[in-house]
Amino acid sequence: MLRSALLVSVLALTALVTTQVAAQARTFTATSGSRVQFVSDAPLERTTGTSTSVNGTVSVDPANLASATGRITVPVTSLHTGSDLRDEHLHSPTWLDAPAHPDAVLEITRVEGATALPAGEVVHVTLHGRFSIHGQTHDVSIPAQVRYLPASDELRAQGITGDLIRAQASFTVMLPDYAVSVGPLVRLKISDTIQVNVTIRLTSG
Repeated sequence: MLRSALLVSVLALTALVTTQVAAQARTFTATSGSRVQFVSDAPLERTTGTSTSVNGTVSVDPANLASATGRITVPVTSLHTGSDLRDEHLHSPTWLDAPAHPDAVLEITRVEGATALPAGEVVHVTLHGRFSIHGQTHDVSIPAQVRYLPASDELRAQGITGDLIRAQASFTVMLPDYAVSVGPLVRLKISDTIQVNVTIRLTSG
């Protein structure tokens, strides 16, 4: 009887430890398929720029979203609008000043709106953190859609060896808040309000 009770206790303790280890946060790294788009919709022109050079990591436990944190960076020089001359101006000290401030940075400090990421389901959350560009940093709260896919044969067939998280988010950047001034010569072509659309694919392996 004592031996049976001891065996049950050992098995219960093993299960508890296994569960706790499995529930620990893991590091997911941005990978190919990630993309950032910005849109300026001014009276005379609509300008769209993109970058696929999305880097960074997110620490997350799919069973405990409240613990999620991360840092995502995009090199300013990777932003392209389809016009070499416009890109040169965009990256120059007059605008985003890539030589002095080479990266746009999104830091995620907490997640609200859901407690977990059920496998395969789209979960709506709010990402809280800080966005930095042009040497300026401001707090942001960004609505996002997140889907978590555990490792599977289907993912491995696509060259993805670990778990996958895919997040889509959109937020607005006011250029004056980040000390970017739109001069009178281009005020009708560049908006002070920039829409930023982000798609990030993160893998654990």
